[in-house]
Amino acid sequence: MTTFNKVIQTFVLFVAMFSLAAVSEADELSTALQTHFDSQSAFKYINYESVDQAHADEYGSMRYLVMDFTSALASIDLQSSIHHICSSVLKDQSLIRRLSDAGYDMVSVSFDRQSQYDCL
Repeated sequence: MTTFNKVIQTFVLFVAMFSLAAVSEADELSTALQTHFDSQSAFKYINYESVDQAHADEYGSMRYLVMDFTSALASIDLQSSIHHICSSVLKDQSLIRRLSDAGYDMVSVSFDRQSQYDCL
């Protein structure tokens, strides 16, 4: 086996291991969010999405965590639903620490693909 082949194999192995680590982090975060909202039967957590948004000012970019929920109760009182979900996340210091460690700057709530609401 040539040195070039060994270098290629090492590179491919490194990329594969890095990809598995990224998937593992995403799975852990999804599991943590699912566990956090399982105890709250009023809101059905579906999934989350990471959104990186570039800013033109000195802050560079921000990384948003957009949490998706079913809209059954949200259609009754949207503002109250958003407040309840955001308060639940913001009061959980271990979850906030985990999100911060994962590089998230902002948390948002979504009940459909058209709208998202920032937790301030």
